[in-house]
Amino acid sequence: MYTGSIAKRYATALADFAAARGEERVVFDEARCLALYMAEVHQLRETVLAPTIDVENKLSLMAKCVNGAMSQSMDRFVRLVFAHRRERYLEFMFHSLVRIFKERHAIVDVELTTAVPLDEPIQKRIAELAKQLTGSSEAELNCRVDEDLIGGFRLRMNDQLVDTSIRTQLETVRRVMIGNNKRIL
Repeated sequence: MYTGSIAKRYATALADFAAARGEERVVFDEARCLALYMAEVHQLRETVLAPTIDVENKLSLMAKCVNGAMSQSMDRFVRLVFAHRRERYLEFMFHSLVRIFKERHAIVDVELTTAVPLDEPIQKRIAELAKQLTGSSEAELNCRVDEDLIGGFRLRMNDQLVDTSIRTQLETVRRVMIGNNKRIL
């Protein structure tokens, strides 16, 4: 069986279970946090996968990643995963759960990279525009600063990229100039 299929199947079951219990948003926040920790903290991933560490210690460590205590739905889910010896898929399950939640609640991810930091009102306006353009109920705006852009911005939303950075424009001009100079007259 494929990793993606297993992860999606478990994540869908957790999403449905959490929704029925009214813990959907809490479980989503926990899954997003745990996925981030497991991706960035290799010791956490190694501990979760270690067969010599008992389940209670693993659960305790995971609970510390989500502010001390996991929701009842998440706790039961993780115990089920450990009982079925599927812990190697756990990180993928969390990522799948986040994706499922965002699809069900029409949440769009927006990545904005600028040369200078943006004010809060401008960030809110961009998030509102993203919601309107995609018909989403919520837009999660992730702003980054990259001084190498010189000016302008890069906006990634769903599968679309808008790049109006001066750096990209200069690179385009450079490529055109090099291309024109290679012609034989």
